[in-house]
Amino acid sequence: MCETRCELSEERLVPQPLSVAAPWNLSHYIALNGFHPIYRGLFDHAPQNMRIFAWDNVKLYRRFSSDSKIREAILSEANAERDFSDRLAGTSVAGIYHEYLWPPNRVLTNELMGEIEFHHTAPFPSLKRPFVLHCEMFAPVWFPFSQQGSGRLERVNEIREHYRSIFSSPLCLGVFSHVPETLHDLSQFFSDRSIDQKLFLSRIGLSAKAISDPTLPKQSSLHCPRFLFVNSANQNPSNFFRRGGHIVLRFWKEYLAEGRSGLLMLRCAKPNDEDLAEYGVDVSFIRSQTGRSIIWGQDYLANHEINALMASAHFFLLPSASLHSVSIMQAMMLGAIPVVTDTVGTSVYVTDTVNGIVLHGMREAIWDKDAVTGILVDRYGKTPILDDDLVSQLTCRMGSLLDRPESYSDMRHRMMSFAHKQFSGQAFSDQFWGAVSSLHERFRESSGVNTIGPCPERRSLLDCMVQSNEWSRVFESPTQPMQRVNTGYSMVWEMGGAFIQAYGNPSFRLSDWSVFAKYYSTAAPPITFAYTLEELGGRYLSFSGHPGEAVINESIDAISRILKPYPVLHRHAGRFWRGVRRVHAYVSSKFLKPKVENPDRADHFNVELIRHGVAGYNIVRHFDRYYAILQKEGAFSPTKAEAGGYSSCLSGYSLEEVERAIGAAQDFEARQADSYQRSPTGTLSRD
Repeated sequence: MCETRCELSEERLVPQPLSVAAPWNLSHYIALNGFHPIYRGLFDHAPQNMRIFAWDNVKLYRRFSSDSKIREAILSEANAERDFSDRLAGTSVAGIYHEYLWPPNRVLTNELMGEIEFHHTAPFPSLKRPFVLHCEMFAPVWFPFSQQGSGRLERVNEIREHYRSIFSSPLCLGVFSHVPETLHDLSQFFSDRSIDQKLFLSRIGLSAKAISDPTLPKQSSLHCPRFLFVNSANQNPSNFFRRGGHIVLRFWKEYLAEGRSGLLMLRCAKPNDEDLAEYGVDVSFIRSQTGRSIIWGQDYLANHEINALMASAHFFLLPSASLHSVSIMQAMMLGAIPVVTDTVGTSVYVTDTVNGIVLHGMREAIWDKDAVTGILVDRYGKTPILDDDLVSQLTCRMGSLLDRPESYSDMRHRMMSFAHKQFSGQAFSDQFWGAVSSLHERFRESSGVNTIGPCPERRSLLDCMVQSNEWSRVFESPTQPMQRVNTGYSMVWEMGGAFIQAYGNPSFRLSDWSVFAKYYSTAAPPITFAYTLEELGGRYLSFSGHPGEAVINESIDAISRILKPYPVLHRHAGRFWRGVRRVHAYVSSKFLKPKVENPDRADHFNVELIRHGVAGYNIVRHFDRYYAILQKEGAFSPTKAEAGGYSSCLSGYSLEEVERAIGAAQDFEARQADSYQRSPTGTLSRD
């Protein structure tokens, strides 16, 4: 095994222009968190002589909808890519890898402008031009063959040889990581000197544009400290237990039992009572404290709202099984002391008692060396003994620090000074792009390869890129499909800077999220892309599905699976079913009416969305009345509203009246929280 590492210099970029392709908003990158905020600094602080190209899904959607010539050209190339994949053994690592990448995605990656490609987390390069990869942890590099927490890596020899061909290729310029253990494991896994020479330790940092905000709130007195738990940077509701939410709730019971006061803020979806109880949480205690010492927000929050929570908190609680880089850096830069576990990667950010608190035991409990490769792997699962110990450590460490306010102030000062120096997005960008530029310059001198661009007949796609002033839109948007509207007849999600609408409640395969899916796959549900809800023009408020459409889609999907081993038959069947769907849609729209199961659903046609996301409410109009219901409660039903079926429903005969009612409700909640903070007993005081 080679231990040699190439150190990156602190020099700025040489003046040689460089263009970079970042194919991150295609469907297969949904599983890899697309425009993840950890990489925003590389885009916001990119050198002036560098251009970064990435597809804008809304622009692509509109171009493919209006330009049949370009659409057919992409489809033709995608079919050729599919034929290549079909020739690979379906169960081989190479076959699975190419099937996962999906032919239209490969074509659109090739079509991006740029001299090099920049990939993160896992490598899916076109191998038509040089590329670089930045990764955080070892296991996700082999996605979809391995994921963090699986505890093992199967088909090791096949995976090693498949990825060796990728990383040892002259087109692979470098593999970067800010976690030393990841580079060590990659070196040990391949034991290949040519790959060792491509492994680089990088800095890491957050974009200043993602943090800077003069309106951020100030911390309140330490006499009533605030604790914050956020489930993940992409606010995925399934991460609650892996991120240590149950540890936080159990700690809170112990904390209050000591007679201390404070406020626990949780930004995450709330698990059901059965799951909480299974992880040792006292459900009745949580229920009694919610709205008192516990403020539980379940709605998705924008980046500036998360920043405000971080800035107002004294402690950021993260007793997690895995590393969450963005959350830790964000908290440290905004003044909330991180309380983390000793899982792999934590040492890059937090030094115990110096700039944060590290709870011990996680690394020993879930991390071990793989018997075959000797690589560190983690296994997620229930760890009741460790949970008890973490709760005890957390309670003890918090009490000790809060009893010495001067120690808290000193630690916070050291933390913020360290974070602003070490996690600078500008420094991250300078170092990374400086190294990439030097590597590419050497490649260009040795190979003579120049800029690669699309074919002349498809240059109309060049104006379908994300503009340099639009990075905030894509990076601050959810990296996974996040439901925004559910009217019963239609659904809207937000992802990657776009709002995505579909009729009914269709099931989505990974590839179905692509803007090209409906042209390539007859089974893909039709979807619409827009920049804002307003641009959708109320499509999600009216029903335009047709009877039998779900049955047709299911039939197409089943037949497609049967015929996939026979490429020629599969292609002809696809053309036939596309014709069937067009005929069915035409006949249904002309002669068939949607079946309405009850009068209330018929009334839905008279519902109009007036305001979306007003302090967590949607405001709708039904005939002459206005209603505000919480966004999380889904579709609006007039009958349900009149029967008191919503947990919070405000109504009136004017928009202004309902907006005033929402404001009054928000003021009441704020007074409740303020009243609690002034109470020394940890319970609400009454005026």
